[in-house]
Amino acid sequence: MSSKRASAPAEVFRRAFVLGLGALAFGTAACGGEVPAPKAPARGKRDVLDPAELFPADLDLVLRVDLGRMRAQLGPLADVLSARVEEESGGEEALVSQAIARAKVVWIGLRAADAEAGDRVLVIEGDVEDVRPDPKLFRLVDPPIADGVQSWERTGPLGRATTARIHTFAGRMILFVTPVEVDSVERVLRKGPDERRRDPAAEGLVSADLRARRLPPSLERRFPSIASILGGLERARASAVMVGDALRVDAEITAGTGQAAGKAENLLRALREGGQGSRYAALFEEMRIERVDRAVRVRWDLSSDVLRALLEGKLAAPERMQGEP
Repeated sequence: MSSKRASAPAEVFRRAFVLGLGALAFGTAACGGEVPAPKAPARGKRDVLDPAELFPADLDLVLRVDLGRMRAQLGPLADVLSARVEEESGGEEALVSQAIARAKVVWIGLRAADAEAGDRVLVIEGDVEDVRPDPKLFRLVDPPIADGVQSWERTGPLGRATTARIHTFAGRMILFVTPVEVDSVERVLRKGPDERRRDPAAEGLVSADLRARRLPPSLERRFPSIASILGGLERARASAVMVGDALRVDAEITAGTGQAAGKAENLLRALREGGQGSRYAALFEEMRIERVDRAVRVRWDLSSDVLRALLEGKLAAPERMQGEP
């Protein structure tokens, strides 16, 4: 991920649309402390992990992007989104680009508020049997970390956002891990999935699962009202499907209390109201919000024209997201 990108809420909003297509727009800045690793029993030899089970619990946001379905349903827009997914997934590395070109489904796990640091776990399902690390850059890990898994470790200097380890699974799946997540992923491979991991639904073009966390102290001081709302949230899940020529995003945000859910609902309604009266009106035309007890549900229909503008970065975040009075 480029260090040149701004980390202000406006840019976070746009990037959430690119990867999560808007369902988690105001929640992706949340962060917090590490989640303790669960005391999981060792894996049996016949156990086969699903892609979602490979993500350690310390990653608070996991996105699932069905590139195969996108290519079938979105036409030229699929190429735009695929390029954006590649860029956000460490596409500056040739092997990542090669794997994404063959991908059916891409899973991306990260810490939402620290996205600029580059810590991530990337899982690619597809025809990746011939995707192999360059032996000049990686060495084979022997003995294997787990049954049915081949692992390669990068040699030489490492940047924080650089792939440090690659794991392959019988030609059906390849896993790219940056340095900070190496030990956590190895633990999952040896002992099994973390209980508190994020688990986006395996449906639609895009789905996401976010554990909401407080903002860092510096951002809490800068954006106190948004920080107060985020502090009361627990989880947000979303998925996106095509309905005619529009993309429909359904999201559910769960708060700790009904009062906290009410604050989240008010924020979303304020964003919608402000957007409808601005040059971003097209973005908010088909946004519906309702609250049921501790849950806030959002249904958002985005036309193909609006979607293209979002993916190409031509539609910026609403002005209200760029700072507080």
